[in-house]
Amino acid sequence: MKKNLAVCSGIAVLVAICVSMSVYAQDDMMTLEHDIFVDRQRPAVLFPHMLHADELGIDCLDCHHVYDATGENVWDDSEESDCTACHKLEADGKTMPAMKAFHTNCQGCHKEEGKGSVTCGECHPRTKQAPKETH
Repeated sequence: MKKNLAVCSGIAVLVAICVSMSVYAQDDMMTLEHDIFVDRQRPAVLFPHMLHADELGIDCLDCHHVYDATGENVWDDSEESDCTACHKLEADGKTMPAMKAFHTNCQGCHKEEGKGSVTCGECHPRTKQAPKETH
């Protein structure tokens, strides 16, 4: 009887751990969806922000930026990060269009590091699954 109770308790603990991990993992995923892309051919990217920021230790300024008149990146984490506030559908002066900015930043880093998603279907899966992580 005590053995059955111990086994059931162990299973309950494992289930609780798995559920809490999956809830955490779901909160970690951000959908990078912007209203300027009205005629999408593929779904928006599901982006694991915490993986990049915390686990891989990527500096926030590698992705987030607001440049002052001298060209210095003065973004800080108290600011809202809406990429399409500056990056529009079409190029605007020195600012590259949003799609090119996303692809240059994300794919460029993944290619440079030799890991992560780089093809259309890896980042924009036609099903609502998280992209395959190869970090």
